[in-house]
Amino acid sequence: MRIDDMSLDQLLALNDLICRRIDELQARQEMEVLSRLTLGQAVSFEGREGQVFGRVIKINRKTVLVQSEDNRQWKVAVALIQPLRDV
Repeated sequence: MRIDDMSLDQLLALNDLICRRIDELQARQEMEVLSRLTLGQAVSFEGREGQVFGRVIKINRKTVLVQSEDNRQWKVAVALIQPLRDV
């Protein structure tokens, strides 16, 4: 069935299904990031002022507390965290 042929009820049902799938995939991605994080690990994320680099000082279920290189603390959504490899 083409999307142009779908009724409003069918489109709303499809939208609900898509939104639930997106939520599932985001939750899985967040769990993967959380499973790789450790206290003291170097991470980065995109802040209002650009890329921020720091170390993990606390890990919660949905957020990570990061202390940046300038000693500021940031409460960051797990989805925004990029673990870095120490070199």
